[in-house]
Amino acid sequence: MRRRLTPCLIAAAAYTFLTVILTWPLPARFTSVVPNDLGDPLLNTWIIWWNTQAVPLTERWWNAPQFYPATGALGFSEHLLGLAPITTPVILLTGDPLLAYNIAFLLAFPLSALAAHFFVYTLTRRHDLACVAGLAYAFAPYRIAQLPHLQVISVYWMPLTLAALHRYFDENDRRLRWLALFAASWTMQALTSGYYLFYLSVLVALWLAWFASFRAVRRDLLRFGAAWIAGAAVLVPLLYGYLRIANQYNLARGINEIAEFSADLAAMLDASPSLLAWGWLQVFHRAEGELFPGLTVAALTVYGVVRGWRHLEREPVRYNALALGAVGIAALFLILSVARLLGGPYKLEIGGLRLFSVTEIHKPFSVAVLFLMLAAAFHPALRIAWRRRSRLAFYAIAAAVMWLLAIGPAPTFFGQTVLYKAPYAWLMELPGFDSVRVPARFWMLAVLCLAATAALALGTLTTRWPRARRALVAMACLGILVDGWPRRIVLWPRPDERPNHASAVARLDLPLSPADTMALYRATLHRRPVINGYSGYDAAHYPALEELLRGFDPGVLPRLAELGAVEIVIDHQEDADGRWQRFVASQPGVEEVFSGSSYTSYRLAGRPASVPAPAGALFPIQSASASARPDLLSALNDGDLVTRWQGGGDQAPGQWLMVDLGEPREVAAVRLMLGRHTPNFPRGLKIETSLDQRTWVEVWSGGGAIVALNAGLHEPRTVPLSFPFEARSARYVRLTQTGVEPKHYWTVAELQVLGRP
Repeated sequence: MRRRLTPCLIAAAAYTFLTVILTWPLPARFTSVVPNDLGDPLLNTWIIWWNTQAVPLTERWWNAPQFYPATGALGFSEHLLGLAPITTPVILLTGDPLLAYNIAFLLAFPLSALAAHFFVYTLTRRHDLACVAGLAYAFAPYRIAQLPHLQVISVYWMPLTLAALHRYFDENDRRLRWLALFAASWTMQALTSGYYLFYLSVLVALWLAWFASFRAVRRDLLRFGAAWIAGAAVLVPLLYGYLRIANQYNLARGINEIAEFSADLAAMLDASPSLLAWGWLQVFHRAEGELFPGLTVAALTVYGVVRGWRHLEREPVRYNALALGAVGIAALFLILSVARLLGGPYKLEIGGLRLFSVTEIHKPFSVAVLFLMLAAAFHPALRIAWRRRSRLAFYAIAAAVMWLLAIGPAPTFFGQTVLYKAPYAWLMELPGFDSVRVPARFWMLAVLCLAATAALALGTLTTRWPRARRALVAMACLGILVDGWPRRIVLWPRPDERPNHASAVARLDLPLSPADTMALYRATLHRRPVINGYSGYDAAHYPALEELLRGFDPGVLPRLAELGAVEIVIDHQEDADGRWQRFVASQPGVEEVFSGSSYTSYRLAGRPASVPAPAGALFPIQSASASARPDLLSALNDGDLVTRWQGGGDQAPGQWLMVDLGEPREVAAVRLMLGRHTPNFPRGLKIETSLDQRTWVEVWSGGGAIVALNAGLHEPRTVPLSFPFEARSARYVRLTQTGVEPKHYWTVAELQVLGRP
């Protein structure tokens, strides 16, 4: 036993030593600094703190105290319960969530390395190759790009999941402890990050198709299925909670947002600028798209694939007719693509009957790529590798599949769309996949597969040249560390404590920032709900609140006072000219309660809440017209909050929308529903009515932000902007946008006209 543990202990010490050197001086300043930046690290610090303040899965836990008074705020982001075994004891013992965060951050490196070490040792029974894999996984260039995202780099359960599968199925070790390890590891990885609930499941499915199908006895598959179901059962209450909150707020990710956070085809030539040796390599940069694998791992992988392919080609093979047919079809569609590229859009008609048309190059090219992939799948060499259950072949192929999924539903090459409905788009048809925002994070699974492939390839290399074994392993380790070693990690001073100075139901820190994480972190110290917020989603009212505060709107603080007394804290450094202090101090019901060198606190007295006016009867809309996008007008009253009409461009004065009620009605209000498109309210609006479209009477005019704020607070699912006015007879109602907004189009999910029946 001692001899078996000694290599593991040496490896653990080495991984820990490298982590200390890589992150220094963080280990010496655990309680006083924040690594990387003041965005996601502080958000995650707040989340792990909140996990110690409320019992998980209770209503109080879901109603985490940000975006006050919104409920279900924890459902806007990750819950990080998978980190609780590390972070919760630290917080309970010390009361310091930042210390807990920093410990979890540091442990992510050696724990990931040790897990990969165990995984590849399972594959090879060689500690030297396992060490190479541990370094390639834990110190990969991609991890440096993801340092601010603790949940993304805390992937030490993933290698254990695969190791358990190999132990149980591939090595015929049918002891139930391996099924227990699989279920526990898969569940813990899913609890650490919701991304891996979906992404790791895809890799497990691929593993089963390669290693377990047609060879495992029915009893073993049933046991495995029972273990997986048991692990998934733990997640059911969490998934139900997220689903409930998603329905409450009508939350979903749009295809454009998912495509924005997909990797480009050129992403493997994009390295994090934080890398010491490769920071200059940024051929095409995109957020979340720094997929540079490292030269050493790439070289070993290429060597392993080429050598394995040559070895398989020596086998007597017979080319499959399906493979040849797929190549022929691929060639045909490549010709169609080239014809579109050279000659522009074209179509083929016979006797007035259109057989086909090619307007976009990426569609026929996508078909060609699909059939080339099918041809590869039917290639005899690949079938031989599958029959032999080649480990190197599987992890090389799995890495390629993970990369293919990382490029998202509509892959681009240097920003230009080149494929139509890539494999990730197929996954989006499955439950849950349309709710995760960053396909590029599939690359972390590719990193694990590449680490295994590189180690296995190095094994074949050292078998070929056994005398150079130690030198080759040492060179590989050194190359991996050079590829993934960062510049000195940026450390930020711990935000100062700003206690409460007045009785209030909530607190508002001003000025707001795009990432209001400083306010969240300080909430771990003063423990009062904050109106500020930062998460994967915003509360329905928050975009309007940001707009009102940025514009120093005099109506925003009186509206917040309807929530109850609010303590307002103004940061002096961010308010160098004193404008925020003058604005707040001038509002009715505000008194200064504290003034220090770095901030001033005010108390905004509560006031009675206003009562919304009765809505009235709903009138049917007979037809509609608009200044732009007439093709989207049917969405105005289709009963679907996802479909929408939009103004066709940046919000600018003069954009209009008109509805015809068919006959004169006693009109008294207009209601615009935003649904999930909460930032897209009209920045200014003028409403006019008419009986004949010749004479128009203005019945309402003003800003849309305060109306959107009220709507988001009262009905966060539909976000109905209500514009009441004095009842008058009208057949036509015209809405004209009068504001300016360069980012968010004017959008209407549903339009209603109301009044006296």
